Amino acid sequence: MNRAKQRDWAFKLIFENQIENIDDIEKVLINHELDFDKNSFLYKSLKSYIENYEEIENIIVDQIGENSLKRLSKVDKSILFLSVNEMKNLSIPVSVSINEAVNIAKEYSTSDGYKFINSVLGRISEKSI
Repeated sequence: MNRAKQRDWAFKLIFENQIENIDDIEKVLINHELDFDKNSFLYKSLKSYIENYEEIENIIVDQIGENSLKRLSKVDKSILFLSVNEMKNLSIPVSVSINEAVNIAKEYSTSDGYKFINSVLGRISEKSI
């Protein structure tokens, strides 16, 4: 599975985590019939997201505020968490992560959701990362 597909699955599983907490990454990957490889981008992304959830959340809250985060759709929230995690913890270049986040938003978010995602991530990258 290429990096774009793994990122798409990471987004979907982060979204799923907002509904039902992911405790066992291996079990989740197997349940979705995904290859379990601890060296894959998908595994590393999920592991890092789970381990650094509070740090990622604080970065986002510092930019948009706690009330805005609470009102944010699960889709947009998942995209932000995915991208901030990539930039902060996985050493993905900022421009690559933001571009991929915008592409995911264009596919899964509202018609203007990608603009919000791009704006927030741009501001986060200037301040925090």
